[in-house]
Amino acid sequence: MKNTKQLIFNLISLIIGLNLIQAASASQTVPIVPADGIIQHRAELDQGWSKEIRQLFWFTSQGSRIIPYSWFMWLEQADNNNLFRSVDHMEMLRYLPMSSSEKNPAGLPIGFALDQDKKSGEAWVGLTCAACHTNQIDYMGTRMLIEGAPTLANFVKFFSELVDALDKTNNDKEKFTRFAKKVLGNEYSEVRANELHKELAKTTFRLVQRRTVNDLPSDYPADFTSYGRLDAFGNIQNAASAFALHDLANSNAPSAPVSYPFLWGTHQSDVVQWNGSAPNTPVIGPLVRNIGEVVGVFGDLDMRKASWWRKDLFNQKVEYSATVNMHNLGKLELWIKQLRSPDWSDKNINLPTVDTVKSAKGSVIYEKQCADCHQVIPRDQQGNKYKAKMTSLTEVGTDPAMAENADHHMARTLLLEGTKSSILFGDEFAATAPAIELAVNGVIGVVLKDPIKAIEAGLIPELDYSAKSFEQTLKDGVEKHLKNFKSSESSLKDLVEKHIKERKATKKLEYKARPLTGIWATAPYLHNGSVPNLWELLKKPEDRITEFWVGSREFDPVNVGFDISKGFSKFNVYKAGTKTIMLGNSNRGHHYGTDLTDDDKRLLIEYMKTL
Repeated sequence: MKNTKQLIFNLISLIIGLNLIQAASASQTVPIVPADGIIQHRAELDQGWSKEIRQLFWFTSQGSRIIPYSWFMWLEQADNNNLFRSVDHMEMLRYLPMSSSEKNPAGLPIGFALDQDKKSGEAWVGLTCAACHTNQIDYMGTRMLIEGAPTLANFVKFFSELVDALDKTNNDKEKFTRFAKKVLGNEYSEVRANELHKELAKTTFRLVQRRTVNDLPSDYPADFTSYGRLDAFGNIQNAASAFALHDLANSNAPSAPVSYPFLWGTHQSDVVQWNGSAPNTPVIGPLVRNIGEVVGVFGDLDMRKASWWRKDLFNQKVEYSATVNMHNLGKLELWIKQLRSPDWSDKNINLPTVDTVKSAKGSVIYEKQCADCHQVIPRDQQGNKYKAKMTSLTEVGTDPAMAENADHHMARTLLLEGTKSSILFGDEFAATAPAIELAVNGVIGVVLKDPIKAIEAGLIPELDYSAKSFEQTLKDGVEKHLKNFKSSESSLKDLVEKHIKERKATKKLEYKARPLTGIWATAPYLHNGSVPNLWELLKKPEDRITEFWVGSREFDPVNVGFDISKGFSKFNVYKAGTKTIMLGNSNRGHHYGTDLTDDDKRLLIEYMKTL
């Protein structure tokens, strides 16, 4: 038996070595392709980041892969010959085009990153967290780039139009020929074109499946999710239950879109997610949370029956794999930890001056009306840890769909049935389980697969940071911390077990109230984006506007939100032609401060501009 085990290990080592050699020999040089259009200048605020960190945050891959980079560069839109990546098209989708740079040689929009396949060396385009957590606010001709702010992008529309473009290219001979000649360049031939066509058809089919799985029921309006919202929880659940477990029928409709949360203060909070369901357990918490995020945005997760030798040697029933880059996730979390909220009075922007007298009066009102839930954290203390205030659904009264879906969506466990829910511990899975538990199981499987990498990645955000020698500081810090772990595997098991216990102790039918630092730059409001500005939020729920345009970047400094008189689509609280509130779109609840006089409300808003 001992000789058999040694032979298996030798074979595994040989295979890994050959793959590394193949990857090294197959690596590609990424061509620099200019942006298709004019990139407008954006003012950058002082949020604690250097220019280098900004670029790294925007374009560091986290392991997400949508389509090959060469395809993204030359893919035409479905209904015309213009490039899909054109500046005008990306702007319409509300992503942020950028010019080529050292950190972005591919000339991708902010939050789009290159990820290289280890076997083929092929460069793929995927998303990083900057795609969903970077925004631009326009005021009086100045374009302000807000790091960590919720995007206005329409992810669902982006993905749907991408799939349409691929499908049209696959089926339109002239469109495909133009595409193939650009992608293949000097290597174009009929044989290579046919090979490309087969790969295109295969990828298109896979992405059509993904779109279908995440489609809403037919009785939902086409623009239900719309700009600035996404049911990220629903997409993550489906990525695990339907795709990772290889049963597309094992899915739930992602019917609870929410605003993208702002990132400053994320690492400092004890819990994250709108329902506070993800504890920030030191070392492991942020890693687990971020792996789940990558899985939701095209980071491939796969769960299969373990091969015979894994069952024999390790008693392992399920094998986990993913394209997730844990080391880079550690770096991204470190940068988020250093991020500070935007300052209304930043010298690089030209927002109207805050009235200090009114603001001072507003601070007194805030202390009475808001501070019990939304604590005030001064800008110079934003790196400090804080405990978020959780409020029950019945108390806050806001739309319940996100919290209820996260808790109640069920799925078949399939090959996970009979295995421990947390792999090394926990109850055994029955035939069905909450869909989120399947996603958590897959994430834990990825973490436990490589204990050293997982602990290393989890330690990165815990390090002291030196801007002058980041890589050396990182290397020295990780090595120092790893020495404290006598057995990485057993240490990781303890960390995961602690995280799971904290997660299970979290009440899920609640919503989180976080500090309102930088709240002025995060419209629309409530967790589901159903209220366009702070003025509307302070109205009695029954008096709030129920229909408004979304997608405009033009800022309204009086009411504090975006211009709602124009945009790309309309947000509607009610079902068309009725007075019935659409589940997921309710603007009711959060009655705090709504009994104030109009004058006091204006004083309160003036103060909130300073947070």
